[in-house]
Amino acid sequence: MRFRALDSFAADLFLTHVPRTPLAACIGLSDESGEPLRLPFRESEHSNVMIVGRSGAAAFGIFSSMLLDLASQILTTPDRREIYTTPPFSILDFCGDEESRIFTNAAMSLPVPVKLEYATDTALNTLTDFQFELSRRQREPSAPRHAKFLFLCGLQAAHGVRARGFYASPDANPLAARFSQLLRAGAAQSLHTIICCNSFTNIDLTLADGIDSFDHVIILNDAGIPSGQISSIEIESTDQAWYINVRQNSVTPLIPFTVPSQAWCDAVIRTLAN
Repeated sequence: MRFRALDSFAADLFLTHVPRTPLAACIGLSDESGEPLRLPFRESEHSNVMIVGRSGAAAFGIFSSMLLDLASQILTTPDRREIYTTPPFSILDFCGDEESRIFTNAAMSLPVPVKLEYATDTALNTLTDFQFELSRRQREPSAPRHAKFLFLCGLQAAHGVRARGFYASPDANPLAARFSQLLRAGAAQSLHTIICCNSFTNIDLTLADGIDSFDHVIILNDAGIPSGQISSIEIESTDQAWYINVRQNSVTPLIPFTVPSQAWCDAVIRTLAN
């Protein structure tokens, strides 16, 4: 699988605010055009992102690129302090390895509020926060709202949100029901979830709806056999990374980014802050 080092780019890779345009996030380069490939986050059902595969370097490279691209647009939004009244980014980290720490350290260095939970040590309070916000937005559809993003690192280790097998009963794992509701209804309220998982098998073992809550699917190496709504989409080669737009039924060959250095993240964040 071909990669591109994210830290081979300058901060001008990332977008700035464009009025009346949805936020968008860069996930890598199109292997057809060589141009940056971006996902728009519209208020629409299932506008969530799943990254599947065993390359942590690529998964957290994509996470880092998405985070910094979104942050650049938020930081250049006029009156952002009045608009973004709650943290635009939340992170549940089930990995805790070196690659995820580069991503989480970058997030916590941003000049915007970020909520981070090392999920093995907490009660997953982030899910409670998103559940409250989802209920408020459904109850007050005309009230102002801004996009919020939940990054979940390592779904394969997220036993607290498992909703299959023994955990299928809400009584066995009440947090799973909250998470399922967020995936089903959150994106239509600008509450978007971005997940990385090491295989399709672990997605199917964990999520009640499997891959079917995700309009955007990125397939990396050793992901296994695609399931659910994308099982009928033809993938030409397993040695290539792919971006699947489920709503448009399109497949694009992708050159994903690899996780950048901490020094590069710090330099880019200083640029964004200015």
